[in-house]
Amino acid sequence: MTLTGPVEMPILSPWLRVALADETPPAVTWPRNMFITQEKKHFPCGFLTDAQSCAFPPLRAAEVMLDRAEPRPPSATAGLLRQSDCCTTQRNARANPLDRESPGRGPTAMKIRSIIFWTHLGAGLVTGLFVLIMSVTGVLLTYERQMIAWAENAAVERPANDSEPLDLDALVSAARAAGAQDGHVLTLSRNPADAVSVSAGRRNRFLLNPYTGEPLEGAGETTRAAFSRVMRIHRWLAFTGNRNEIGAAINAASNLAFALLILTGLYLWLPRIWKWAFFKLNLFLRPGYPTTKARLYNWHHVAGFWFALPLLAIVLTGAVFSYSWANSLVYAAFGETPGRRATPSEAADEPTAPDAPTSANPASLADLLDQVIAETGQGRRISVTLPSEAETRIRFAVDFGNGVQQERVHTLELARDGSGAVQTIGGTSSSPASQARRYIRFLHTGEVYGLLGQTLAGLASLFAILLVYTGACLGVSRISRMIGQRRASAS
Repeated sequence: MTLTGPVEMPILSPWLRVALADETPPAVTWPRNMFITQEKKHFPCGFLTDAQSCAFPPLRAAEVMLDRAEPRPPSATAGLLRQSDCCTTQRNARANPLDRESPGRGPTAMKIRSIIFWTHLGAGLVTGLFVLIMSVTGVLLTYERQMIAWAENAAVERPANDSEPLDLDALVSAARAAGAQDGHVLTLSRNPADAVSVSAGRRNRFLLNPYTGEPLEGAGETTRAAFSRVMRIHRWLAFTGNRNEIGAAINAASNLAFALLILTGLYLWLPRIWKWAFFKLNLFLRPGYPTTKARLYNWHHVAGFWFALPLLAIVLTGAVFSYSWANSLVYAAFGETPGRRATPSEAADEPTAPDAPTSANPASLADLLDQVIAETGQGRRISVTLPSEAETRIRFAVDFGNGVQQERVHTLELARDGSGAVQTIGGTSSSPASQARRYIRFLHTGEVYGLLGQTLAGLASLFAILLVYTGACLGVSRISRMIGQRRASAS
């Protein structure tokens, strides 16, 4: 049957309402399993649940074809739709073997799809608020490392006499005067005007002014505290104080529910007719949506498809932080237990060199640093482990990555007398499971793939917000419509 005039397609629930712009009678009602053909292009509208809608451009002249015979429409439209039209189109549909074998067409498949849909909808409505909180805080944490570094470096004040930054020997002396001990790590940035970091572990850390060697008290503390609060909310729902056990449990469960939402959403995304014309409808955004629900439906599907993989990586790695059993699985995959470090035998596998003879006149650290740069290049940052008086070798680590990419760190041990490199150490001494755990840690933030990975993780969190919003709107609309229909039938 052919319709002329502009055609506007609202939501399919459970019959498709087609409003003819050139006429003023009540909206004509058609069976819902139908699709639109215009200039040999197919726009699917059928095989949709009540919570879904068709989204396609307004049509000037279109042929409406039923995919299969349906119950007769209401009497108001019985004269406009002939049973022969249904049967003719049904025979045409059967002539296509691809359509006949497409998933989701039989009663069993329809039942499975319905179960998956209600699981998806229920999990989304229950955990949507907590997924939204984790997504918003995830966006805020996207460039945490860069923002904190920027705030710390902004605290550096260059002297009025435009003096040059101190050399490594002077900085080490200043670090020891400020409390650094043997084994502390002093890190220089490629930019000599950046703050100098002195650390022993993750928490014992302070900064020095590269020009004067004075400690930078409170440098970047406000920024660091702000991100720390966002992190506590992200992980534990701790809007005040530190760890909140109840909030941590809620966020952990919501994170797993999010994984379920992603997997069930991918299944529901698949069209019931496996043709490119049907696939592409929810692959790309389209202008000119006929209704708000059509726009939300399209946004939800497009965002869900393109960001399913990065979101799934973020969610599954997050479970490793939340649950001890997930963390244990990582170590069990390598035959280890959590907390295990490299055994002496494994450490013995690394090449070692005999101690260099003790020199009464050790070379300056600045000269040794020049040797390192000549050997490896400057990198983004260079770290030196403060040696004791008795040590005959000094360890330098040149980082060409972003600070978390261990494979881009080159470590050298130089003889203290300046005679040259004693040993070049590649990789890390951590066990395989510990390396995997570290990879998972920074895969969650995307940092393992540098700035591009961080940006992708941030965009995934941003589009997760869109998924929550569009999913909530569609879900609430569906439930409200069902309640209205039941009330109408009861009355």
